[in-house]
Amino acid sequence: MPGELRITGDDFGASRAVNEAIEAAHRDGVLTAASAMAAGDAFEDAVARAKALPALATGLHLVLCDGRAASRPADVPDLVDASGRFREGPARAGLLYWHRRRALRGQLERELRAQLERALAAGLALHHVDGHHHLHMHPVVFDLLLPLLAEHRIPRVRIVHEDGLGRAAHTPPRGLSAERPAAFVQRVGAELVAGVFAALARRHRPRAAARGIASDARVYGLRASGKLDEAALLRLVRGLRAPSAEIYLHPSRASAAGRAEEAALRSDALRRAVREAGYALRGAPPAR
Repeated sequence: MPGELRITGDDFGASRAVNEAIEAAHRDGVLTAASAMAAGDAFEDAVARAKALPALATGLHLVLCDGRAASRPADVPDLVDASGRFREGPARAGLLYWHRRRALRGQLERELRAQLERALAAGLALHHVDGHHHLHMHPVVFDLLLPLLAEHRIPRVRIVHEDGLGRAAHTPPRGLSAERPAAFVQRVGAELVAGVFAALARRHRPRAAARGIASDARVYGLRASGKLDEAALLRLVRGLRAPSAEIYLHPSRASAAGRAEEAALRSDALRRAVREAGYALRGAPPAR
């Protein structure tokens, strides 16, 4: 039976181009949530927009690679360079956090807390937490994150678990003979990544539930990251069967892909598809 559906814009606060697209997709479309980067270049602008959009469920988009830390470089010297930037690429960062997990636990916890507390100090009522490139699901990071979520009473965490519907949304039906070798290799890589996250989801979900932290049964956007145009979103929404689901996107006015995602979120066809699927769109709860 259809249940709740959250449609989230990631990278809120990365730039004004992202913030403008997220605000428009919420005001004029089906976007119900946004995930903010506490050390993003346009974080203050994102906070101002979030405060003017009470129905937008704003959460924290934790950054542990490809971005800046909220802590001073001197406080997390093994995580960042002298300018405060993390390593480039989730694979490199993830390997570092695993191989040096004992030495880095204290610095990772310090940085997670710094990002949470910066967002809360800015006046955001955090409805959820997720992560840039999903590094919050790294086993070391997730085990450090859960106590912080419970401490700050943040009710929801994104646990990426994409089933075959995500594959169908990413790749329109066509004959296998038409698939080029490069596309085949890319598809196999995407399947391996999806399998890793599914395994992590099976580990993480009961740990989160034990602390009273909610997560959706399925989360989509992994295989089709940056490619969820109107056609892909319609395939995805029309195929939804999970009792609760999240679809995350990266709308932005600075790229063709980002503009296509914003346009899709504002389309009448998508609004009709969500309604026909029977899902209830969920954003921020009404203020008491």
